[in-house]
Amino acid sequence: MGKPLLYLLAGNGSAADWWEDAIPHFQHYRVQALELPGFGANPAPPCTDLDEYAQALLCLTERGHAIMAVGVSALIVLHALRRSPGHFSRSVLLAPVGAFLWQRRLPALMTPLPLRKSIHWLLSHKPHWFARKFSRQPWTPAQYRRMGEGYRRCRAFVPFWDQLRADTALPLLEWITDPVELVWGDQDQMLGVTQAAAWSAILARADLRIHLQPGWGHYPWIDSPGAFASWLECESQGFIAHSKGGRLRLAELAGQPVPKALSLDDSADPRLATFLDSASEGLWAVRSSSFVEDQADAANAGLSTTYLRVPGQEVAARVTQLRASGVEEVVVQRFITPVISGIAFVRHLAVELEWLEGHLEMLADGKATPHRATLSRLGRAWQSGQFDECHGLTAIALWDFLQGVLKVFHYVPGDIEWAWDGQQLWLLQYRPISEHGWRRHLTSANIAEILPSKPSRFVEYAQRRAATSIPAIMARWDSRVLQDNEPFTAVFGGASYINNDLFLARLSDWGISATSYAGEVGGATPFLPWRPLRLMQSLPRLWRMQHRARAHLVALAPGMQRFDQELAQLKAKGADGHELANWFSRFYVFVVQGNLCIATALASSGGALLGRPPTAYDDLHDSPHRLPWETDPGTPRPALRDLPLQPQPAWPIAITLAHQLGLPGLRGYYLQIREWYRDNLMRIFFRLHHAMPEAQRAHWFAPHPQARSREGSFWQDGSQASEQASGFMIYPGQVQGILGQDILLEDSLDPGRYAQYQAANAVIARMGGRLSHGSTLLRELRKPSAVLPQVNSEWLGRKVLLRDGALRLVETHGRQHE
Repeated sequence: MGKPLLYLLAGNGSAADWWEDAIPHFQHYRVQALELPGFGANPAPPCTDLDEYAQALLCLTERGHAIMAVGVSALIVLHALRRSPGHFSRSVLLAPVGAFLWQRRLPALMTPLPLRKSIHWLLSHKPHWFARKFSRQPWTPAQYRRMGEGYRRCRAFVPFWDQLRADTALPLLEWITDPVELVWGDQDQMLGVTQAAAWSAILARADLRIHLQPGWGHYPWIDSPGAFASWLECESQGFIAHSKGGRLRLAELAGQPVPKALSLDDSADPRLATFLDSASEGLWAVRSSSFVEDQADAANAGLSTTYLRVPGQEVAARVTQLRASGVEEVVVQRFITPVISGIAFVRHLAVELEWLEGHLEMLADGKATPHRATLSRLGRAWQSGQFDECHGLTAIALWDFLQGVLKVFHYVPGDIEWAWDGQQLWLLQYRPISEHGWRRHLTSANIAEILPSKPSRFVEYAQRRAATSIPAIMARWDSRVLQDNEPFTAVFGGASYINNDLFLARLSDWGISATSYAGEVGGATPFLPWRPLRLMQSLPRLWRMQHRARAHLVALAPGMQRFDQELAQLKAKGADGHELANWFSRFYVFVVQGNLCIATALASSGGALLGRPPTAYDDLHDSPHRLPWETDPGTPRPALRDLPLQPQPAWPIAITLAHQLGLPGLRGYYLQIREWYRDNLMRIFFRLHHAMPEAQRAHWFAPHPQARSREGSFWQDGSQASEQASGFMIYPGQVQGILGQDILLEDSLDPGRYAQYQAANAVIARMGGRLSHGSTLLRELRKPSAVLPQVNSEWLGRKVLLRDGALRLVETHGRQHE
């Protein structure tokens, strides 16, 4: 057999000849340097986004080979693995770009186009001016010329900075399960090893190993080409990121106060004696670090024994005991004697605390009842209990410490064990939270309008995968959403609900009352008051939100066309259900992000003074793709027909200008866009349903086992919300008839039931929002209708009168009762 193939891919500005120094040194691999579209001698134009670059990379490479990639190209490799799991047999990524993009200075610096072009010119013609950034050691004039020539030929350099955004960099990367090796050099002047902890959280399910290379900069294949090739070919294992010991080491590298620790798999490891000698009189904790513990989808905590207060001479024996019990790795850690210790379930918006005096072992053994409190940024409704100053530790100091730990793990919610020794706080453990009933506000409003209480396994699979990626679109106008790291939907009782905290956090930061949000989407929300000063400070941000949400509307049509083409390709190659489900997860992110931008445009539209053009509901006489529960691709469909995507509605020049200038009065036109968007999505869903292989429909289209059992709004910890949803009139009119027959009574509005709504004399829903698809449909039909949360079920089958949103029971002797 021939040598295995290794692809080499450098970062932005790169060309294939950047690897010339290193290529002769490879002995085990045959190597091939790559150039993406717009780079080096590749004649193809630069791609329009990271997804296109990922697809281009997949087309340039054969499945089953290894790849070494750097910087932004390392991020493209991850996007390729997200699209095509297993495509690369080995992925070695040096200093990947993508973590903390909204907080890094360089992306902000490169935002102005003139400055970006100027830097590109300087890199192309004066590369030696950037010598200290390239490397701490001098290069030859030929190496600088080669570097500059690569930048000069790179047509993708300038537009690439527009595509490398915090809202597009990391979607769905947490679902990558491939083996991935991340490498950082301690001399890297561009991206330091402190980002390793963040990447361990971003790549939460990957088989992830971390390499720390002393002496390496950002271009080790130029600095020391022979040593670089030798290291790459020896396939050094690095350390496992997703283990107790791995996360502690990552936290320490990121500057967190971790008691001195050592991870090892053999008590005879020579490092152990040296490590113990560093504190010969101290006591030690010897803890399991099993590879099945502390994973993103299963904590499996407590599988093995932890030994505390172990004298140095007994540590080796305890390590041997744990290894004999089947533990793959053991952590030996300096024992901290705390005066207070606790567990905290931490997210950016809130911290849920359990603590006691002394060591946590009393809590684990059930010998003590902990104190409990919930602290939150959002207000009293989210809080419970209180943390009073204890042994010199204040609530503010503990909050700041826990939030600091959360930050280094890219704000991914975590379960943190901590200790206070009377002088400082210590991090004893961080693990991702696989399941926890937060004090978080959820609602079935809106989601109940478009999905049955038991959606198909297919849609639930995509919905859960997409949940943490969807909100990133909001970072275009408020990057704080990335720190909050709140999912779009959250799980309660095994079913998915809309996460109100995602939206209420933004309203709280902007100083806006939550009342309007509840009215638009339906349901009720906890109390959030108007804060005029905060609102005034937020006006520039709100203007940016309106501008960028409106600008996104032009991306809807080409985005749908691209996904429609991808679906056709998948069907042509006979893709199985799992491939279709993964494609749908990416499509689901696109769909909901588009809806969020449309909803933002609607919310800031300032009424419909400029007119109400007809929507897609004006022409649904022959629409096999529109049916009840149409948003679930698992819903049975009629026989396959050719249903091409419809072009985006054309607006008069005056309306287009008003849209571009951000003028008010465009609600009618944004409703037209929203219903055109939905109708086209249903056409794709129609094709998606028929693309699923017949033999796999029974599995993927079967109902998800757990049903949404909660109506309205409630707290994720299980407590019922006390807020009462308010009713409102959708369309005026007076109708008398039998409730449940002439006047339909719906739990929630489903736009797929347009035929039933058209046939009814009037429609009442127990739940819904003013801007929901169902409300829009009923206004289009000019059907007397209302949302009334408290309709008496005993009135079903009896004669009632609906008059302009008010419902009355009509008695046979002529009297009426509300």
